[in-house]
Amino acid sequence: MKPVMLSVKELAHELGVSAQSIRRAYWAGLIPGYRFQKMLRFDVALVRQILLERGLSTMRSDRAQPAAPAGGAQPDQAPVQ
Repeated sequence: MKPVMLSVKELAHELGVSAQSIRRAYWAGLIPGYRFQKMLRFDVALVRQILLERGLSTMRSDRAQPAAPAGGAQPDQAPVQ
């Protein structure tokens, strides 16, 4: 079976991280990639395998904060009526 090769943006979307995070991981040697001229391509199965070996489902940091609720409402406060 042929490997599925994804661009930086496609891999970022697949893993739920930013394109810049993918580039940083590639340049740091954390994930393998292939350069064709100026294009970067990634074997998604290989990247997923490496992330799983490291115990990660994505490359998101544990320090990331959960998204704030919409409308500025506090989750533990009841709405004022």
